[in-house]
Amino acid sequence: MLLHAFEGYNVCIFAYGQTGAGKSYTMMGKQEPGQEGIIPQLCEDLFQRTGQNTDPDLNYSVEVSYMEIYCERVRDLLNPKSQGTLRVREHPILGPYVEDLSKLAVTGFNDIRDLMDAGNKARSVVLLWTQDVPTELL
Repeated sequence: MLLHAFEGYNVCIFAYGQTGAGKSYTMMGKQEPGQEGIIPQLCEDLFQRTGQNTDPDLNYSVEVSYMEIYCERVRDLLNPKSQGTLRVREHPILGPYVEDLSKLAVTGFNDIRDLMDAGNKARSVVLLWTQDVPTELL
């Protein structure tokens, strides 16, 4: 994906599947060394590559959006005040896009990590982990 992005193509990651299938873990992982998901790894590599740029005529800009589709409703996770469902549209040249989805400029991976944390807090589904406790401890 990163190679195609640097070749000038628009790229998108779309995770689809049953609840509990591991979409969130695959995409986001955990904030532990070696446990990062596809998106954090890709973002780190993106800024590593842009940081190696030595061409004075070449500049990069990175914008981030974060949305969820839940119960057929599209929500902007970086603008939790937006209460309405966003609409998916298609531009005749540029292709599909989400109308009024926020795009925030970032300058490094730490900016993206902060936005991912904020977006995760705005998600509709909160993941809970439980552990069985032996009855003799209760």
